[in-house]
Amino acid sequence: MSESAQTSPSAPSITERDMLGAMEVLATTAPEPDVFLTLTDEEIMGLDGASALEILGSPYLSQDMVDETSSAAAALRSLTARGLVRPGAESVEDEGRIVSGPADGERRPVQLDRRLAGVVTLRRIPEAMVTTTRTLNGGSTTLAHYLFPRGGTLEEFISVDGFHHFSVPDLGSVPRRILKFVDPFEAAGQDGEPETTTRAEAGSTFDAAYTRSLSVLTAVTDGAGRQATIVATSDRVRVLDDGPLGEEPSADDELQISDVSAQTLLSVIDVMIPRAFDDDEPEASPGS
Repeated sequence: MSESAQTSPSAPSITERDMLGAMEVLATTAPEPDVFLTLTDEEIMGLDGASALEILGSPYLSQDMVDETSSAAAALRSLTARGLVRPGAESVEDEGRIVSGPADGERRPVQLDRRLAGVVTLRRIPEAMVTTTRTLNGGSTTLAHYLFPRGGTLEEFISVDGFHHFSVPDLGSVPRRILKFVDPFEAAGQDGEPETTTRAEAGSTFDAAYTRSLSVLTAVTDGAGRQATIVATSDRVRVLDDGPLGEEPSADDELQISDVSAQTLLSVIDVMIPRAFDDDEPEASPGS
């Protein structure tokens, strides 16, 4: 993923200072990290353009009554007032050489606080990503993990009102953090026998009246990936293996679905997290 981000003709420049900020952010890793930075939809758009919101969405800016351009401009002014963004003429640190992308770091119209620059950079250059979108009665939220070599991880939680909360968990704690997200009511009970269904019939295996949480977990690296749907009711959790990404789906595709215990659900999540780019271990499919 990082290579495509760096070589795209429209990709913004990344400087040595940006990369230093990114490394400083990743160095704060902890098993139970605090949120160290919160940005809004409009702040991210003002900092990095509308394309920076394409993958994970923008709950606030997507509302019909919101003017995206005006909101982003106002958000950038707010960041400037808080000292997180400085006009280029007031830059206090050398950006260094350009690591990737076009343009000249010295000609940047603004300079970002180094920690903020690090977060913006990390969002651009992950080696792999895991995104989990969860739907509850109150709306949809997203938990994203940007993965880097040597276990580097940036977590981004997007609330229903468009706030992006950033933290830096260690890689070993990511599966359990996703587990808590997809099973918020701790409904996972016992393992059940796997059942075979078709893509066309998969929806009928979930009882909508009793579904309390529906999550879609997507793992992507190097243009490939896998997806699973996780449904929690009041007394059980079911996992549907949606199969590899990139293949042309067919209504007749056979899929596996089963009830899972909390431990099995944790194992399914763990095996979906891409690590091959880091330690050369082969990826496995859910439920294997």
